[in-house]
Amino acid sequence: MFIDKSEIACRFKRSIASYDENAYAQKAIIKRLMAFLGDHGPENPESILEVGCGTGLLTEQLQQKFEYSALFINDLVEAMCNKTAIRCQLKRGQCIPGDIEKVSLPGQYDLIVSASTFQWFAHPAETFARLATHLSPEGWLVFSTFGVDNYKELKAITKQGLVYHSILEMKNLLAPYFDVIHAEDEHYILEFHCPLDILKHVKNTGVNAITSQTLWTRSRLNQFATDYISFQLENGHFPLTYHPQYFVCRKTL
Repeated sequence: MFIDKSEIACRFKRSIASYDENAYAQKAIIKRLMAFLGDHGPENPESILEVGCGTGLLTEQLQQKFEYSALFINDLVEAMCNKTAIRCQLKRGQCIPGDIEKVSLPGQYDLIVSASTFQWFAHPAETFARLATHLSPEGWLVFSTFGVDNYKELKAITKQGLVYHSILEMKNLLAPYFDVIHAEDEHYILEFHCPLDILKHVKNTGVNAITSQTLWTRSRLNQFATDYISFQLENGHFPLTYHPQYFVCRKTL
């Protein structure tokens, strides 16, 4: 699937004000990622790069956990970087806005960390190779992404969505550059009172992969709500599945 980074950037930029209030799954994922980082990751990295910082939810956790000498943040959306810098009291020089698959990265890092971003990679194998070159010897890559069941309800109805990888596929992509110390996944299901609330949720978090060409007319919205009935739970609610994967990796010597 072609990934339009400019469209993704526009969606996230529009969601800046509403993201934190609606990022229920993302907050739970960050909490779990930080637990894996504590259990399996480095004890005291001196230099850290966060990829896809968003509004700073993970950044704050990193600041609380580590006594680093340097912390840099990246996001596709410059306004996100700036918001996080203000929120976390970082200097402008610590912001690296732009597409992580292309943007110039200064120096090397002991830890590259990311939550809910790597699914947007257009070229994951090449990007893993690139990130490895910016890690110190035996440096760490710790991240969450999403698996094949992510947004499965939306994908079934709209026939649109990202191409997600299994844990085995991800391990194969990482293998030339990293030793995978720990990997696991889980299913996190949000429940909504009506199908249209699900569309509002993905809009308010900026995370939907439904193309911008999709015109949501009244008749199309009604059809979407009708189609979603097949997923209705016994309690009358409507589910939206998140399928986070977690990886703790160390650069291969």
